[in-house]
Amino acid sequence: MHRSEIEDMQVTMCASCGEEISAARDRAYVIGEDEAICFSCAIDRGGEYDELEDRWTEGPDLAGVPSSAERA
Repeated sequence: MHRSEIEDMQVTMCASCGEEISAARDRAYVIGEDEAICFSCAIDRGGEYDELEDRWTEGPDLAGVPSSAERA
């Protein structure tokens, strides 16, 4: 996914660890309309990010990441 997909979200919380994610500074992995996991969690879960293309080339394993409804 491309960073532009998170830009509309402004600031959100990582669905995995709870860290704040800022669209202006973070390369989060978008998992829903208003949900994402932070770069660190995405990498820890096996995601691969291509710096030159500024996009995720391999998505992380999302097993066990609670949905927004489950976190509410």
